[in-house]
Amino acid sequence: MSLLNISILKTDILSMRDFSREEVEEIIHKALELKRTKKTNTQDLNSLSHNKILASLFFENSTRTRESHELAATKLGMNIIGFAGTEGTSVKKGEPLADTARMYAGFEADVVVMRHNLDGAARFVADVVNVPVINAGDGANAHPTQTLLDLMTIFEKFGTIDNLKIAMVGDLKYGRTVHSLLQGLALFRNVEIWAVAPPGLEMPAHCIAEFEERTGTKIFYTPHLQEVLDKAQVLYMTRIQRERFPTSVEGEHEFKKVSGMYELTSQVLTRANPSLCVMHPLPRVKHKLEISLDVDASPRALYFEQARNGVFIRQILISHLLGVQKTKIENKEENGLWRERFVNGQDKKESYLYRLDNGTLIDHLEPGKGPLVHSLLGLERLQTTVVQALNIASTKYGRKDVLAIHNMRLTPRQLWKIALVSERASVNFIEDKRVVQKGTVILPRVLERLLLCQNVNCVTRPEHFEHAPSKFIVEQDKPLRLRCYYCERTCGQEDVELLK
Repeated sequence: MSLLNISILKTDILSMRDFSREEVEEIIHKALELKRTKKTNTQDLNSLSHNKILASLFFENSTRTRESHELAATKLGMNIIGFAGTEGTSVKKGEPLADTARMYAGFEADVVVMRHNLDGAARFVADVVNVPVINAGDGANAHPTQTLLDLMTIFEKFGTIDNLKIAMVGDLKYGRTVHSLLQGLALFRNVEIWAVAPPGLEMPAHCIAEFEERTGTKIFYTPHLQEVLDKAQVLYMTRIQRERFPTSVEGEHEFKKVSGMYELTSQVLTRANPSLCVMHPLPRVKHKLEISLDVDASPRALYFEQARNGVFIRQILISHLLGVQKTKIENKEENGLWRERFVNGQDKKESYLYRLDNGTLIDHLEPGKGPLVHSLLGLERLQTTVVQALNIASTKYGRKDVLAIHNMRLTPRQLWKIALVSERASVNFIEDKRVVQKGTVILPRVLERLLLCQNVNCVTRPEHFEHAPSKFIVEQDKPLRLRCYYCERTCGQEDVELLK
């Protein structure tokens, strides 16, 4: 039985997107209780975990995150297997991520904690193994356990998270810690966010849009640290991450332009809000310290306590995962639905106009979309007649493209392709010169193996050879908004690229 009493039992810890406020608050309260009582070997915790196995798979370098997970597991009486860095492993030989994960699951690991350089890697692994997975950081995407310990530290300091003013400073473009923290803060009321970043390293637009949509609160942006010092109650500093920049000469040049741009010193803090505290996910960079060493002794500095809190959070999470049963869910392909206008031959003009006795008529395509749809459906390879009427007059839209496909009824996946590239297209199925079904296509909630994610660091991209299937969640029909199931990036119709 799970140690936590949360309403939806988490079988993986992958993203703050998956949590409710109530779940986050319960985890924080349990971790604070564990910290306060110092009962790290209680029967409640150890009854589930004694002699269980934690697979610690760190494909990227880590100190605090790896060590605190392993210390948490040790305190729980678990055994630890795995690796810190890929040197000396079969990963260096080219082993696929899924094979590595399945191997450790086969070694009877009870929980997998993993860090990986590709966005969405943890969720992909969670899909292929029946073992609970903890995301310890995947590329620039997410770091949910870091956010939980961050929120614990803020709550411990202020007794609340609601109504606080929080400034995030540094690399907000590539920083997975701030991306997850923004998702976590969206669960609370009236949190005012200041985003402080150099030009080019601003918070990604999709992260800002999601926060503002969920909270109704606008994020303020400035490149100047001094502008937020007298306002913020939490100053969340981050390092500029050289490893996230391109490896090219241009990438090195861009890194040097922004490296060391923000430096917090005791002198700078004399101008700060009296209630301001300083946090940092660490490590800081010793060559150009973003937080000077003279700040460490200040009562404002919470970053070492913040790191310590990670052990308690991770003890609670690991214990919870050991108490739930994970079963693999098979995805069933949906057929989608129709918005029907009329059926059973109420209007025959489409049949007469295009001499289409039997087949499919795609109407109201935006001008220029006709040839695109023709190509996407692969009609040039089929032994059938296709009539294209391009840029013709339309009573409803002014101009339109129309495709008449003889003797062929489109499949659901072909219909989805039309809906992905055309917002206004309608489809007519014609039999014996009668329109038997007409309407616009409603996409299913999940689209698999249809779209190429535009995030070049996504685990699904073919150039990474991880063979993760493309999967998108349809968040909104009109205007179209899609979210990559793995890396969580959102896109609209203008960004759609169908797989060939």
